[in-house]
Amino acid sequence: MKTPFLAPLATTVSVLLGTLSPGVFAAEPSPGADNRLYLGASMGGSSFSLDSGATSSFDRKDGARRGTAYRLYGGYRLTDTWGVEGGYARLGRIGQWTSVRGAPALQSASGQAFYAAATARMPLGDAFALNGRLGLARGKVSGNDLDPPPNRRLSGTATGVMAGFGAEYSVSRNISLTADFDYFGKLSKQVKGGMLTVGLRANF
Repeated sequence: MKTPFLAPLATTVSVLLGTLSPGVFAAEPSPGADNRLYLGASMGGSSFSLDSGATSSFDRKDGARRGTAYRLYGGYRLTDTWGVEGGYARLGRIGQWTSVRGAPALQSASGQAFYAAATARMPLGDAFALNGRLGLARGKVSGNDLDPPPNRRLSGTATGVMAGFGAEYSVSRNISLTADFDYFGKLSKQVKGGMLTVGLRANF
């Protein structure tokens, strides 16, 4: 069985672990109260879905509903539990076969989103913690110049509720490994998207 959604995750994990020396893992775990500002980057796979009103042709050759994704973000912990976060997510490319003036045509597009969210964090011991995000996202899908019927057009913009959750492991006072799932809702009128990523976060 092919797993195009998970393949980028395995590669990313290998790269991240290869860059961390044994000395890093021996450092002091769990960021303290003075490490409230953080910046992070993660990479993995995205998954797209179409609104029920859009005729999906994902199963045809060259149609694609999964891509390679990355996320850049920053945040501030107001307390040990609550905080705020904002970021940018690039969800990769999407392809869909459609009909343009009676002829089959392949739409090709890419999705992205900016978001702002409130965050919650629940420690599980000295090094592990669970985290969650809930906020708003402004999505955009940029496509080629085809002119399909409105209910099959991939490109456009949309604003909606986003939600995410994940886990983190503190390998030192200032560095954490992260694994997260984020759902951005509608990126355009017809396209919805989410992403599963792993990454690194720096605490200041």
